[in-house]
Amino acid sequence: MKNLEQELKNYYRSKRLDSHRVTAMQASVHEVGRTRHSVSYLIPIAAVILLTIGIGLWLHISTDSSLTHQVVAEIGHNHRQHGALVARSDQYGVVQNALSELDFPIRPRREELVQDFVLIGGKYCTIQGSRAAQLKLSHRDSGIIHTLYVFPMADKAKGVEPGIYETDGMQVELWTDRTLVYGLARDR
Repeated sequence: MKNLEQELKNYYRSKRLDSHRVTAMQASVHEVGRTRHSVSYLIPIAAVILLTIGIGLWLHISTDSSLTHQVVAEIGHNHRQHGALVARSDQYGVVQNALSELDFPIRPRREELVQDFVLIGGKYCTIQGSRAAQLKLSHRDSGIIHTLYVFPMADKAKGVEPGIYETDGMQVELWTDRTLVYGLARDR
């Protein structure tokens, strides 16, 4: 029996791993542990980055939306004011000359607007701190009075979202072209 025991011991000793292979395996296990440890730090960092991006986008969208609603509210407020017009004319050139402090054209570039409405006259106003033209228009078919606002697309106004909005019983349509913002207001 002793001979069998000795044979088994000899056999298993011959199957033993070299010490450099054992060391390599231990190092590999240790490296996997370090990698898991490193990854465990990355998960919270990635979560913070994604959360920051999400909050930034939300703030950007809500700021743009808020700016649009501020412009709509300001247009609505100005539309309700019935102050005297600086110039009364159905000619855009005449009103443009009377509003000489404006350095932008007041005639809308939407041709259907010019065709569907008759200009009554205009005056100065401000929208978001920018000097604007406030033009009174009469719809050719219905006779309903609308107010058209034209103002430069300054840095602040670049976030205005075009669309049709309702505010305090009136409808305000906003649109832009390359350099100007337009707002058309009418009572509902």
